[in-house]
Amino acid sequence: MRLTKKVIILVLVLMAVSVFNLTAAGGGVRLGAEIGNPNFVFIFRPGYFDFKLGYSMAEGDKNVFVSADYRIVSGYPLVDFVHFFLGLGAYFQLYMDENPEEDFNLGGRIPLGLQVFLFGSALELFVEVCPTVTLVPEPGFDELMGYLGFTFLLR
Repeated sequence: MRLTKKVIILVLVLMAVSVFNLTAAGGGVRLGAEIGNPNFVFIFRPGYFDFKLGYSMAEGDKNVFVSADYRIVSGYPLVDFVHFFLGLGAYFQLYMDENPEEDFNLGGRIPLGLQVFLFGSALELFVEVCPTVTLVPEPGFDELMGYLGFTFLLR
């Protein structure tokens, strides 16, 4: 359990340090939420970075979820008002079941999806699919995360 606390602290410190001056990267700051797997996720997106904090309270899969992604492509127009995004990032899941098979997962993720911008980009609606690769506790392909969500642009 000591390693778990150290990993959580390290992830939170790295996220806090990364947030400084991110709005200069372009795109402004977006706040939002999404539902899917994990059940509910809060979104903080300064510029091309995408930070998420979520939870899942499904029986047998109670966990807290944190991710940090960089959007390699964001808002690439496909057709009319439909845009594409692609990112690369990392995630951390801390399991809170009584007898979990593992205490936590740490791995990589590749979020990709479609987005629609409304009201002069003030509102974004999106659908995202995110394949993941677990690195710790043992390497391997993990679950496929999927979301339906929205963000608001803060000016």
